[in-house]
Amino acid sequence: MQWLSFILLAATALTLQSAIAPRFELFGVRPDWLLVIVVFFAMHASPRDAAIGAWIIGGCADLMTIERLGLMALTYTLVAVAVTSVRNYVFRDQALTQFLLTLVVSVLVRLAWTVYSRLLHDPGGALFVDLVLEVVIASVYTAVWAPLLHKGLLRMSRTFGLARPRYTYAGQQRMGTTGV
Repeated sequence: MQWLSFILLAATALTLQSAIAPRFELFGVRPDWLLVIVVFFAMHASPRDAAIGAWIIGGCADLMTIERLGLMALTYTLVAVAVTSVRNYVFRDQALTQFLLTLVVSVLVRLAWTVYSRLLHDPGGALFVDLVLEVVIASVYTAVWAPLLHKGLLRMSRTFGLARPRYTYAGQQRMGTTGV
């Protein structure tokens, strides 16, 4: 992976997440574009590079929150490890796959964050409202952004040093011109 271009993307994404994402707030929730980027690199980079990249993005995201240092870094690294473990079983370039994979990961992450927040802090609202808003609506809203961001990032895959897989029928090259 080309780390300089990744660092520039991460810095841009962190800036957009903190400055622009609040303007896209819907029902009091914001999309998590950082999670979408972590899922993208976990789907296309090597497992080691994806985990390191997720840790870097999470560590920088930790600096933007008031939570304990390392929570976001650990979460995003676990997301990268989970996505890299299933990416060979899905069609990575399909928008539906990108949406569903981001949705599942986002629901799990936001559910864990909600449980963590309720255990450590005084819950301010009803659990049902937190689950609906912070877990379901925020996850769907984040997942809606996934195909759009993946499409843009796939166009720049060479910039990041990522190989683009090609899905073909394996026996097609062997057939040649024999005219079966």
